[in-house]
Amino acid sequence: MHPSCSIRLRVLASLAFLSAACTSGACGTSAPVKSPTAVAGDIIPADRRTAWNPGIPGGIPSRTTICATVDAAAYGDGSTDATAAIQSAIDGCPEGQVVLLPAGTYRLTSNLEIKKGIVLRGAGPALTRLRATLPPSSVAVIYLWSGWPTYGSAVKVTADVPKDATSIPVADASTFALGDIIQIDQLDDTSYVYDGDCPWFKRPDYGPPTTGHRSQGQTVEIASIAGNTLNLTTPIHLGFKLAFAAQVFKPTGRVTRYAGLEGVYLTGGRNNQITMLGCAYCWVANVESDGTTPASATAQDGVAGPGNGMKGTHVLIDASFRAVVRDSYFHHATNVIQGGGAYGISLSSHTSDSLVENNIIYYLNKPLTMRATGGGNVVAYNYIDDAWTSADGALQETTIDMGHASFPFMELVEGNQAPQIATDTVWGNSGWMTVFRNFASSQQERTAAHETYQIAAIAFEAKARFMNVVGNVLGAPGAGLVYEVNSNPPGPDQKTVYRLGHGQNAGGGGDDIGTYEDPKSSSATANQLYRHGNYDYATGSVIWDSTNSNHSLPESLYLPGKPAFFGSEPWPFVDPTRTPMVGVLPAKKRFDALRR
Repeated sequence: MHPSCSIRLRVLASLAFLSAACTSGACGTSAPVKSPTAVAGDIIPADRRTAWNPGIPGGIPSRTTICATVDAAAYGDGSTDATAAIQSAIDGCPEGQVVLLPAGTYRLTSNLEIKKGIVLRGAGPALTRLRATLPPSSVAVIYLWSGWPTYGSAVKVTADVPKDATSIPVADASTFALGDIIQIDQLDDTSYVYDGDCPWFKRPDYGPPTTGHRSQGQTVEIASIAGNTLNLTTPIHLGFKLAFAAQVFKPTGRVTRYAGLEGVYLTGGRNNQITMLGCAYCWVANVESDGTTPASATAQDGVAGPGNGMKGTHVLIDASFRAVVRDSYFHHATNVIQGGGAYGISLSSHTSDSLVENNIIYYLNKPLTMRATGGGNVVAYNYIDDAWTSADGALQETTIDMGHASFPFMELVEGNQAPQIATDTVWGNSGWMTVFRNFASSQQERTAAHETYQIAAIAFEAKARFMNVVGNVLGAPGAGLVYEVNSNPPGPDQKTVYRLGHGQNAGGGGDDIGTYEDPKSSSATANQLYRHGNYDYATGSVIWDSTNSNHSLPESLYLPGKPAFFGSEPWPFVDPTRTPMVGVLPAKKRFDALRR
């Protein structure tokens, strides 16, 4: 057990609080149904941003028809194997209806699969518990998917598809139909994509055969077909070029749509807790996912608690479209160390236009990470903290990693409270990411003395392309930060507001990071970075970009107004021009209540 953690109060209180925080049904949905006005985007140049309108239009649907209620007296005692009974209820449930899990503890010995548009709903995380004891070959506890996908042939795109386009011309549209969920990708354009020898989350790792890596891709939905032109329901977030052999493809089977998981506590995943794979308009809401382990089995880098552990990712959103994860609590892992075994929420494989909102993500190696994402995704108003690795407790890990497999692009990180927001080049780079109205303090919730190097509020490694940092509050009083480090400073590692252009082998425990880009190069991270209207505690001031006279920060880049879950708290959460600059984040308020 890590000495900095006392889990009993956190977990027990969380169960009651999460149940009260969100009733079954729509579960606090903010329902962003339109984009902000055009003037809101003028704070960022148009070529550096996209239209963010993520998640399910109109919000998570309220499902009220109960198709089956699992017998808690027979299966909710914590010892009887409930797997077959729950799966049978799911399989027999008509589309658009709900399988209800009343209060109880349900023992699972294999995975549950939701392969159609139904909801598996508990009575709340405090009352309905799913405890998995899975064999080593198992993967997630719960899948929202149609099964492992297979693919037909890719179809050539016949002309450039520019940014903001809503149609794709193809050589032959005969294999596509209205409503199909498809992907478009292209071979790497090395003028901005640095592959990093990353073979995962992109073709040829999955999908039709191809030569070379296709790091840039997007998942889209077909609205209509006119001849050999595919018209889309969402815009293209970053253009695709004929010169890089752009192609489109789709799974050969059906795509699961409108599947949901609500109001449960779960634990015991051997390689992920929840996996959304190839899912459209699917959601997870009001869930607690617990990676603590029984005291008798707790590793040195784990935490003793009521759970059965978690290896992998709490929620993996893979090759999906308009998914939603909200109002939930994801925490701890069996072993907190690099290598993919202690992740919180991960978006990957060109997942697009999805929403991660109003969650708590805590005590993990990589709490929030993006791996080869597809643009249009929004990570907003989450409390994310206590990222670390048992391999080196002195290293400050990243709480929001906007690029951990090439090539995430055109994603929005808005209104979060997270100590460090970063990109890395371990498995390639990312570009055109926007960090807006966040509070990044550079200080983890753990005692600061535990971390001695790579401390920063914003850390963009080498080859980070055209990043936007706008309207944030960065650093903390008395943290001893300098404003920026973009080349090798002498002596011990500098604590900084911005660390820019550093190498992937970050730090050595006593000296600063050994390799940096040439800060004078036009392609350097620092020279392609756009900073506007940020307050930092190194200079004690708000610094604006001299080329933009617009100093009116929009309230949001994806919401038309104050979301319902903020209640009476000030909105926006962060405003560098206001006193106080940082308000009360509802997710942080919930977390603080866990420890009272």
